[in-house]
Amino acid sequence: MPKFIVDSVANGVVTLRVPGSNYRNSFALHGDPAAAGGGHALLEGTRVRGTIHAPAWKVDRVELGGNYVEPLFGRPRRMQGTILSVNAAANELTVQVGYEATVKLPEGYAAADYKVGERVGWDNIEMPTFELQTQPAPAAV
Repeated sequence: MPKFIVDSVANGVVTLRVPGSNYRNSFALHGDPAAAGGGHALLEGTRVRGTIHAPAWKVDRVELGGNYVEPLFGRPRRMQGTILSVNAAANELTVQVGYEATVKLPEGYAAADYKVGERVGWDNIEMPTFELQTQPAPAAV
């Protein structure tokens, strides 16, 4: 699961930095981040783990180009990368785009038609979401 650094949180949107890159992308918060964080709020400068879910409106197989997210700053509009896993039941692909993102395929596309290792690019129909990884409760001493 990817690691991010919280850049800012406001109005249900979290902006995350990706260590070792120039990415500073914004995502709609999914769920209750305080509950997922074991009661800790998302604080600027803290490292967090979580999943990115991106709703595509069209998906293209690509041959050339690297893994990327456009733009570098702000809401991700275009993403491209290598398929890491296929979830046919949920009609989703997990793709390495500069960080891992799970893309929900639109109507008319079938995840079963894609294979791990293939390269795809897609345009997001709306702002992708970030779901904070659930932190285990501290062990009793």
